[in-house]
Amino acid sequence: MFPNNTTSRSRLSWLAALGPLAPVVGFAGIYFLLFSADRLILSLWYGDQVAQVEGAWRLFPIGLRLDSMILSALLLLPALLLLLLPRFGRRYWQPMLAGLLGLTGTVLLYFEAMTFTFMSVYGARPNHLFLEYMADPGTVLSIVLAGFKLELFFGVLLMLAGGWWTARFTFRLMQNARVWPYWQRLLVAPLVVLVLVLGARSSVSDSPANLGTAAFSEDNLVNELALNSSYAVAYFAYNQFAQQQKSVVRRYGEMPHDEIIRRVRQQMLLPPEAFDDPEIPLAHRQDAREPLERPRNLVIILSESLSAEFIGSLGGLPLSPQFDALAEQGILFEQLYATGKRTNRGLESVVTGALPIPLISAIKLRLAQSDFFTLPSLLKAHGYRTSFFYGGDTNFDNMRRFLSYNGIDRIIEQKDIPNPRFQNHWGVSDEDIFATADGFFREQADNQPFASVILTLSNHEPFDVPPVDYSLYEQPRATQNNAAQYADYALGEFFRQARKSAYFDNTVFLVVADHGVEIRARGLIPAAKYHIPGLILASGLEPQRFTRLASQIDLPPTVLGLLGIDTRHPMPGRDLLAMPEGVPGRAIYHLGTTYAYQVGDQVLISRPDLPPRQYRFQTGVLTETTLDTELQRDALAHILLPDLLHRERRYRLPQGQPDSIATGEQNPAPM
Repeated sequence: MFPNNTTSRSRLSWLAALGPLAPVVGFAGIYFLLFSADRLILSLWYGDQVAQVEGAWRLFPIGLRLDSMILSALLLLPALLLLLLPRFGRRYWQPMLAGLLGLTGTVLLYFEAMTFTFMSVYGARPNHLFLEYMADPGTVLSIVLAGFKLELFFGVLLMLAGGWWTARFTFRLMQNARVWPYWQRLLVAPLVVLVLVLGARSSVSDSPANLGTAAFSEDNLVNELALNSSYAVAYFAYNQFAQQQKSVVRRYGEMPHDEIIRRVRQQMLLPPEAFDDPEIPLAHRQDAREPLERPRNLVIILSESLSAEFIGSLGGLPLSPQFDALAEQGILFEQLYATGKRTNRGLESVVTGALPIPLISAIKLRLAQSDFFTLPSLLKAHGYRTSFFYGGDTNFDNMRRFLSYNGIDRIIEQKDIPNPRFQNHWGVSDEDIFATADGFFREQADNQPFASVILTLSNHEPFDVPPVDYSLYEQPRATQNNAAQYADYALGEFFRQARKSAYFDNTVFLVVADHGVEIRARGLIPAAKYHIPGLILASGLEPQRFTRLASQIDLPPTVLGLLGIDTRHPMPGRDLLAMPEGVPGRAIYHLGTTYAYQVGDQVLISRPDLPPRQYRFQTGVLTETTLDTELQRDALAHILLPDLLHRERRYRLPQGQPDSIATGEQNPAPM
């Protein structure tokens, strides 16, 4: 399989002295150099940012430590096989082992090759986001082919060439290595196992080293440079799928269950007697702000990546004339913050009202796939028809399964929209999905209210949008600013058409971004990047600007209070329109495993396996300040509670809803 080059004996003689261990030592040396070279190139690429971090040189020794962990783990099995397999069968197993090492090298090269593109988009090494995207390889491939053809070509070329060279190199080492008697190999094997196990743990304590080892600075991007991508992906894969949520308490801190519940309840601004269900700790009654004989419909427009940076009325770029005009007619939330940086997090917050769980959105959690509380399930119990509109494939991010089993009756997606005006690899345009939704709403029965969620997608990389009748903000055409401007245009067109319909005057509309723009800013968590627009529109609603801090999880109870029905639910968010004067706002957001709990201008940042730190947030900048232990305990409670409720299945629709005032027959099974 691999030709033997006898001239390589002298060139590799120093490795040959290591006998059967020569191939793994040679492999380790090559990939130590690869990881170090990759780290150096990235450090030069982001040189301006690295130069601003005191002690940035530490990323290199820390990187070597993490490199040794992944290489030790990967080489343990090959090392044992090389020591224990008999020599008489080497003509068969040597090519197989060389092939295994070549394949391993190909995988390592794959992760390092894709790091440059991934970091340019997400400001991080491949992580849990990479794993989530890999669950839908078809979509990922279409994105790569659309915008990264050159990177794909050279990446594949590097992987194949590097993997083949690694296989040839290690095969030659096997053939040229000094022969050790079997007793010597048996004697060395336990020592090799010990060294490699210790190398994979990089610690003699109860807990092995982990990603926290690389958190040596307050700049997340520089910390990411200390990692290697293979280790980062392996770490997140292990925690996400093997441990799932078991490690939340161990990694963030312990707290008695009764204290967790008490602290979260206090931040809901409700009296203790309001919580009336011991099985569902957060269950409480919410009365309508104005009881109505005919309840209002609800339409939630979850707008893809519509950051406050694109909204002129929030101090952003002048890309939102339609939104700004609508803001003069409704309730604009000026200091609203997203909980995360992915669509499934925005959908989780606005549809379920749940506190975010570390790493994995509730939409993907196994125990949340049925009997998990959602706003549609609550409204369905009050006689509403429920629907979800998305211009792409709802199997992406597990949306279809989660929503159809948790209160959504009708799902309309790309395949259900005939003759769309425009579509790309993500799906149909915002105009298409809005027109489809408007037509559907017009057909709803007058005597039965409806609740619907519209998820847009045009404002998404590669920012391929249809031609529109206005001047582009910039050239070339396919930019995020132009896509944001198109999203605003499509939103305005929807409301122009909706105003002509019979349903408009009896509908509450919530327009909110799912998340902000992709995060490439500095710091442990770039808080300013979570600032998003939020707007409530309804006939007869007094226009106002809500200036206090607010979170996406506050929006579901806020719009619920405007529908004219009394309900019972477990949502921990606040009805922002019923907040007492003088109470500071609150926001909760996270970047991977880094969690921020903000009250007013005070931000408590929690990271796994590290002590919490407190900052003051002003003019988009975090400045470290003295730790407030009460704020720390409140923050920890909000991290731990969603995990507790999920594991015990205690975040669900409470029984005994107040009398429903809706009419009409129950809805059909989910489609």
